[in-house]
Amino acid sequence: MLKTIMKYIGKLGAGIVIGVLMLIAVYALPIGRMKENVARSSEVFNYERMYPQIIFGYKYMQLDNYTDSLMLGEAIYEGTENILDKAMSNYRIASDELPQDMTVTNYANDAPYDFYPVSYERYWHGYLVPLKLLLLFFDYPDIRVLNFLLQNFLLYIVLRKFHKNNLGQYMPAFLMAVFVLNPLTAALSLQFSSVYYIILFSVIYLLHLEEKKEASERKTDNLFFTVGILTSYFDFLTYPLAAFGVLAVTYLNLNREKIGIANAKDILKKLILWIGGYGGMWCGKWLAGSLLTQKNMFASAINQAILRASSIDDEVRGGVEFSRLYAVFKNIGVFLKWPFFILFLIGIGYWLFQLRKITFRILQQEISVIIIYFAIALLPAGWIFVVANHSYIHYWFTSKEFCIAAFSLLSLGIYLKNLCYDRDV
Repeated sequence: MLKTIMKYIGKLGAGIVIGVLMLIAVYALPIGRMKENVARSSEVFNYERMYPQIIFGYKYMQLDNYTDSLMLGEAIYEGTENILDKAMSNYRIASDELPQDMTVTNYANDAPYDFYPVSYERYWHGYLVPLKLLLLFFDYPDIRVLNFLLQNFLLYIVLRKFHKNNLGQYMPAFLMAVFVLNPLTAALSLQFSSVYYIILFSVIYLLHLEEKKEASERKTDNLFFTVGILTSYFDFLTYPLAAFGVLAVTYLNLNREKIGIANAKDILKKLILWIGGYGGMWCGKWLAGSLLTQKNMFASAINQAILRASSIDDEVRGGVEFSRLYAVFKNIGVFLKWPFFILFLIGIGYWLFQLRKITFRILQQEISVIIIYFAIALLPAGWIFVVANHSYIHYWFTSKEFCIAAFSLLSLGIYLKNLCYDRDV
């Protein structure tokens, strides 16, 4: 047991070192071309502004140009700080004269405004590794299109892998998960793309292991731990739990013939490993940053963690307390529109029709399976309940966590349907 723990600590340490080195490497790149490409993107922000909705009135279709402008601002910041300070403090550009989306484009165009740096040290900002490299060659609209093309290609690979692993019947469930997290906004908003990429790549890798008959317990445990590390490194706190949840349901579907109490313990272990990788990597940023910059990054990070876990809306003057349960329902409310309701009714109708042969005896026999799938489906609500402040304020994208529930419940329905037909009830 101790040997295993030390092994994972070693992997976490290696992840932290590699993460630091990659940030230092991209911060050493020349900024000139990056600024030019951001400057060429000015019209996008001038036209769309901070929170454009692809379809007006649908928070589900809302982009986050505000955060994308922060990310671009970090990528092109060229202050006088040393490279270690820049790589660990991740300064963003701010101005008291301009809104955030206009700040980054005016900075890129060397406009005569007063700009100043603001440290954003509590996150890894690992997305800067690919973003800075891309900005050497492409502007913001180019990157959006590249996102769209690559993400859809990876989705195609996932579906092919589903077919090769005899999971064809589970494709609609996976596609419903993709629908809930909204691949269109994942392509057009940089900050929504990180977790989606992690989901796609990790599912492809898991299915590849299964296809080659190499999906051993050791390799799958390492995968979940690594996914936790990658999520912490690349994600800007959007819908991180989806990286675990979608992978976990895929793992369950692959092992559908032996789901039981032992499988429940296995999933719990993988959740603990994911949390260990995610939380450990995050703490690693604060430790590495504190050592390399001689700043105490723990204090501000812990204060923010306490705030994000609180049930107080700090964006209202003086702060207003809200119910954690209300935060959950506020996230669900993103999907309370007629098209989603009609789709939900069709899905429920199809689900009930497929399960028309189910009996109470089968439900009793498969109770452990039902509990496991339902427990995973409840993870998004649990996450929102715990990280209430963040989920309440940013409900329109933290609601993407419910892709886990969609995938898990539909997979359960498919599993039970197959069970009925296999037993010819």
